Amino acid sequence: MKHKISVFIVIISALICAFVAPNTSIRNEWLLLIGLGFFFVLSAGVLFMRMNYFVKSISRIQKPAILLTFDDGPHPENTPKILAVLKEHNCKALFFLIGSKAQQFPDLVEQIQREGHLIGNHTQHHSPFFAMMSRKKVKDEVLSGQQTLEQLCNKKINLFRPPVGITNPKIADVINQLKLKSISWNKRSFDTVFKTPQRLVRRLQFLAKPGSIILLHDNLNVTAEALPVFMEKSAQKNLEFVNESTINSFFQ
Repeated sequence: MKHKISVFIVIISALICAFVAPNTSIRNEWLLLIGLGFFFVLSAGVLFMRMNYFVKSISRIQKPAILLTFDDGPHPENTPKILAVLKEHNCKALFFLIGSKAQQFPDLVEQIQREGHLIGNHTQHHSPFFAMMSRKKVKDEVLSGQQTLEQLCNKKINLFRPPVGITNPKIADVINQLKLKSISWNKRSFDTVFKTPQRLVRRLQFLAKPGSIILLHDNLNVTAEALPVFMEKSAQKNLEFVNESTINSFFQ
């Protein structure tokens, strides 16, 4: 809806400019400014899911708790470590799994589900070119990931997060057609950037606020190493994380 409104505003602005501008030079300058403004808004809409520009996404939980989300798993070494830490602290998380990886490690998928965590679809292959695919290929990637996870979990999977968090009209159409719930975040850990657990722990402590949905990756060593320290420090501060009694209430 926001995209349609933006396009309408751009068209109307361009028409007004064409008829009102006193001369060609000024008209061209105005049209350039309108075009640049639309480009920046469009770019922000593509790159930042929480803007809800193309598709409405949940980016915050409406309770005084913190939700940890993990993308790009399952990973044979790091996911079990992360699950152990979460179990120790009675913390439930949301794992966005890649279908092809889930097929390789079905026992981990079963463990994630058995221990009370939520599972979401992160496409079948997590292609770096996902956003540039045709609408048909986008749908095939999403639907294939959906079918893989539903077969492994023996339940309906309706939560989705696109690779890298990029959205566009094609991705939005597929999400809406398949009636999926798009889940974003409002706190990005940048665990793909930090090289040491100590720096990541400091970053997570800064981000951990009630209502936060924090983006992490369970395929990274640094995340698996930082999480125990972060959870211990959070316990000392009495920070509340999503638990067994609340995990299923957010995305009904």
